[in-house]
Amino acid sequence: MTEKSHMTKPAQPFGKRQVFTLKKHDTLTKRLESFLFETNKTAEFIQYAVAIMIRNAFSPLNLSFIAKKKIRELFLTGEVPASVRHLCIYFQDYFETEEEWTTVINHLYKNQQEFDQLTEEARLLIEPLRPALISGEQAVDRKRNLKASFLDETGKMHNWSLSNVVCLHSPKKHMALLNILGELTVFQKDGLRQFTKVVWLDFAIDEHSRDFDIRNDEDFQHKSKKTAPEKSANILNNIDELIESTESNEKRNEALPNDIRQYPVEEQAQENEPIKLKNKPVKQLMDRMKKLKNDNFLNTPSKNDRNLEVEKAVRKVSKGSKGKKNRKRNKRK
Repeated sequence: MTEKSHMTKPAQPFGKRQVFTLKKHDTLTKRLESFLFETNKTAEFIQYAVAIMIRNAFSPLNLSFIAKKKIRELFLTGEVPASVRHLCIYFQDYFETEEEWTTVINHLYKNQQEFDQLTEEARLLIEPLRPALISGEQAVDRKRNLKASFLDETGKMHNWSLSNVVCLHSPKKHMALLNILGELTVFQKDGLRQFTKVVWLDFAIDEHSRDFDIRNDEDFQHKSKKTAPEKSANILNNIDELIESTESNEKRNEALPNDIRQYPVEEQAQENEPIKLKNKPVKQLMDRMKKLKNDNFLNTPSKNDRNLEVEKAVRKVSKGSKGKKNRKRNKRK
């Protein structure tokens, strides 16, 4: 027998990357159980399983009941460290009868009363989230990426992302689901917990639409990020103002003699005086903005590109008067 045959195969790494990127249910279960077998780190094993449940809530894939057989064995008869016994409430659906769940409680706690007292608050928070934690495969209308920011153990904020997600719940539930990561100590960097509290969440497609942000305007470090509807409303208001002011300006110009309208002198280029714009481009831009506004274009799927188009049109109209004045002035010089 050769020396090579005596060599043991090195253990495969398992951590945050595997928890949030492995796609197949069977592969994820196998890797997680192998991690427990090779390291005997039961606390980390249970915490990884909880993190996968959070991923499942946001995933179109079926990642429910990962490592079900091993987790049932641990909570029914195995050795569970005191530091993670409270996490059993996330796995209540792993047990099919009331008798089994009662066995888990009696195995981990002195009695039912101790369990009720120590987990009352957590159970109230988790109960509405349980369907999402074991949701299985979920339909997705388009590919989204989850982008969020968390506070670490020192209060420093850092970004985190999760690819290929669904958005099926309310911002309140999204925040509650992500804050479960704050109960886990297994994700660390340089000895510091990475996830203690979620700050904000985006679901990114081809534009950002902020789902929630717990910061407020009193936070001097926080620059408010307008949501898509707020941006749309501002653009529409700008269009209305520019159309109204430009139409009023054109009417005032029409009342002037032709020579003054076509060749404005410098004295007439003062504040509150009408400035002649090129009729055809202005009319085209105004018609285009009116059409886009009437078509309710800001609520269409491709609103990002159309927003840019209108913003360009707004800039052209708003700068047209100044540009015309400067060109005439430069020509006279």
